[in-house]
Amino acid sequence: MSIFKHPFRLILIAVAAIAILALLALGTVAWLLVPGKGITPDLSVPEDRSPAEQARILMGHHLVDSGRTPVKSFLLYAENGKTGLLVHEGVGTVGRSEDPVGRNWRFNCASVTKMFISTVVLQLEEVGLISLDDPVSLYLGDGGYLRLGEIHQLDGMSHGEDITIAQLLRHRSGLGDIFLDTQTRFNLGVLLHPHRQYDARKIMDSYFRFGLGKKPHFAPGNGYYYSDINYVVLGTLIERMTGQSLPQAIRTRILEPVGMDDTWFAFHEPPHGTAKPVDQYYGRINMTRYINTSYEWGGGSHATTTKDLALFIKALFAGKLFREASTLRKMLDGAENAQEGQSYACGINKYEVDGRTYWGHGGFYGTLLLYDPVNKVTFSANISQAMPPFDPEAAVRKILEIIGVR
Repeated sequence: MSIFKHPFRLILIAVAAIAILALLALGTVAWLLVPGKGITPDLSVPEDRSPAEQARILMGHHLVDSGRTPVKSFLLYAENGKTGLLVHEGVGTVGRSEDPVGRNWRFNCASVTKMFISTVVLQLEEVGLISLDDPVSLYLGDGGYLRLGEIHQLDGMSHGEDITIAQLLRHRSGLGDIFLDTQTRFNLGVLLHPHRQYDARKIMDSYFRFGLGKKPHFAPGNGYYYSDINYVVLGTLIERMTGQSLPQAIRTRILEPVGMDDTWFAFHEPPHGTAKPVDQYYGRINMTRYINTSYEWGGGSHATTTKDLALFIKALFAGKLFREASTLRKMLDGAENAQEGQSYACGINKYEVDGRTYWGHGGFYGTLLLYDPVNKVTFSANISQAMPPFDPEAAVRKILEIIGVR
């Protein structure tokens, strides 16, 4: 029966829409950089306890069982490579039930997927299949559903065919974003059709239907604007150059070599591994239970664990995913964006925490992945809430202190 025959249900959906308008619009924000409001968790831990016990106590202080922004679980993998100290813990409950979670439960890591996309693109350049300085149209032509001749029209001129691969990786293409620029229309569509299955074509159909091809933010190379559409184009490039689906290309080039046995491209390939899922929230909305998030595709679709993400970032910086050390240096090159006060490089962010430099990425549904290559420190966590009611950065700092980072 159509919902349009039920005015009260429509009112409920409208109210939910108001609450969720920021959901996808803020999907690119790393939780390290988003201080929460409402409560101040206790950061004190007994000094006579082991680091693992201290971490569990601290994590427990950050669980919020009720209210508008519950935090039902906290998953953590934190390692000090210099001392060998590892804390791998999970506290809290599933979300929809009171069943306790374990340390190796899985979650949607959202935009952390961009690190996988960037890695594969750079691998393709290493073997001579592409060059980051080339226009992506050199390899895709008009791009089919990408419609590169229409994807970027500024002041009556088409620039889509001039956008380079490097500009896509560093969010310097000027392309608009369906989550940030047309969030009301897109989010209402998700609410009205929460189980709709998306692929790259449907994502781009939305992009053009919303008129974003005629609303770029600047000419290619003339600024920084974070857009998941950049990574939809890059995902399509990977499929064209490898002859594989995007999930399969990432699996054969990253997940299998690294041993990420509990990671899979959610909604786009069959579930993989044995890890059970936690429920992740935006406010009171249980995204895991009620929303098909296949619309993220190349921008952020992987389900994973804190351990698997740690395996990935350690392998990346150990040189196991590239043939040459210079490729990793290229991935970390964010000089153009740094001139504009931005910290983004090629699918990876630079973070400064207490005078130390970390590299990694955040994901909307409460994920943060960090690595300090100088001190061999790994931080991989998920707090199951997109907008926690506290400042998560304080928890990050305390956990780093617990594992001996001074």
